[in-house]
Amino acid sequence: MKTEETTLFQTIGLILLMALAYNVTGILSATLLSQNAVAIISAFIPEGIALAGVLIYGTKIIPGIFIGQLLLAQFEWSNSLASFAVALINSLEAYFAYKLFYYFKLHKDLKTLKDIGGLFVIIIFIAQPSATILNNIALLYTHIISSDEFITNSFSWWFGNIMGQILFAPLLLLLYSNQKNIDFRYIIAYALATGVYTYIIQTYIPINNISLLLLLTLPISIYISTKNLVYGLVVSVSFAMYNTYITHLNIGLFTKEPSPIDNIIDLNYFILSHIILVLLIGTLFREKEEAISELKSMAHFDYLTGLPNRHLLREEIHHSVLMAEDYHQKSAICYIDLDGFKQINDTLGHHIGDETLKNVVARVQPFLETKDVLLRIGGDEFLLILNEIRDDELDTRLNLILKAVREPMSISNHTINISFSIGVSICPIHGTTVKDLMSAADNAMYKAKELGKNCIYYAK
Repeated sequence: MKTEETTLFQTIGLILLMALAYNVTGILSATLLSQNAVAIISAFIPEGIALAGVLIYGTKIIPGIFIGQLLLAQFEWSNSLASFAVALINSLEAYFAYKLFYYFKLHKDLKTLKDIGGLFVIIIFIAQPSATILNNIALLYTHIISSDEFITNSFSWWFGNIMGQILFAPLLLLLYSNQKNIDFRYIIAYALATGVYTYIIQTYIPINNISLLLLLTLPISIYISTKNLVYGLVVSVSFAMYNTYITHLNIGLFTKEPSPIDNIIDLNYFILSHIILVLLIGTLFREKEEAISELKSMAHFDYLTGLPNRHLLREEIHHSVLMAEDYHQKSAICYIDLDGFKQINDTLGHHIGDETLKNVVARVQPFLETKDVLLRIGGDEFLLILNEIRDDELDTRLNLILKAVREPMSISNHTINISFSIGVSICPIHGTTVKDLMSAADNAMYKAKELGKNCIYYAK
């Protein structure tokens, strides 16, 4: 009952927080972004917050969107029917955007270009056009707007909403998804530094065209996004909002054109250039880094068992040598070969062979300590490195492993019997180089084979 109550209170808290955020940022957008003719359709912030919120927390917070929009619309129009209709339509828009996002199997961490492209398609071509038309029909029906204003108001509504969502939804989704890996002190510092820089270049530098402004700002956003997409997007959104706000104050490049329409086009071209390029380039760099990391993992780890492979062999044995030299501890290098594995592959098929290998690894791992390493170095060959061993425990541990592996295993209605032949060299007794230790362990393993398999042979 306590858990249910906690969940219920958390949900109510999220709903109230969404309602407050929607209402406050809506008033902020109307106050700061609508007084100047240029800034009027630059961005409606609540729509971005609402979209991010529903994608993160699910449909349970939609009542918060409804309440926030209802209060905001009532504050603006004082028409209860129009306010209710707009709040209902925007709530349904959030619901369908949520359904479409997950129907197309997009991910809220926006890790790929597919996720970003899919989000933008939903915003620009599906959710906002539908909601915009229905909202303006409601305004027309309730006499908030006239038929002559319908097209102009619809375009302004659509554009302002998509700008709010494009600006803030990706940023909030990335902040949520990466909250454990980011330092909010850096976010504050980037946002403040961007504000100071924007004021300086817009006030003290004679910027007469948008190309120069982009040259002074866009490389900064892009460079930061290649290092960290979240921080790059923070800088881009900051550039967008600071330039919109100073335009509202009749300062800067976007108040210099004789035509307000030209200023509107330039301002939103500036904003979209920042957001879209930073998202695209930052995501490409992130995908590249993840691909490189995955390739490195594939190069160093066995795809079937997940164990380190022979590419890490030298590094692991060298580590054992250093431990022996620095701490005067012994390590056992155990060369393992599966007895009869070829016959299993030849008679029962490679699928059964693969399952056998995975079962063998699963049986060995419970006997390993955190300082030990098990590697797969060939088809049926493994290397087990036991670090910090004592003479009185080595034989006992290896015999326990032999016994566990020897137990019959059932795979796809087949009873599999398999065993190990183990050759052991001791560092530093049998050498202090990778070559010497591997050679001694390899020779010892062949001696174990000669003695009838299923046994341990220690290098002499």
